[in-house]
Amino acid sequence: MKHTLWAAIGALLAAPLAAQPQRAADPADPGAAVAPLVYESVIATPPVQDAATPDKRWRAANDTVGGQPGHEHGAPTAPAPVDHSKHHHSEGKR
Repeated sequence: MKHTLWAAIGALLAAPLAAQPQRAADPADPGAAVAPLVYESVIATPPVQDAATPDKRWRAANDTVGGQPGHEHGAPTAPAPVDHSKHHHSEGKR
C-alpha cells in the first residue's frame, strides 16, 4: 500500500513537468516561420444585395434581441409619469 501511495504522489508531482508549453518562435529571429499573408480583394467579390438599409437591419436585430428575457440588466421598470398640474404653490417664486 505504501508503494502505491508513493507512486501516485510521484505521478501527481511529475504531471506538471509533462504539461510544459511549447516554446514560441523568437520574435527577433528573421528566419522564424510565419503564417503566409493572404490578400482578398473587396472589389472582386460581388456586393451583398440587401434591400434593407443598415439602420433597418440594426432595428430588426435590436427588436429581436430586446424582446428576449434577460436583457433588462437589472433595471427597474420605468415609473409612471407624475402629473405636475396637481401641484399648487401658494407662495410666489423664491
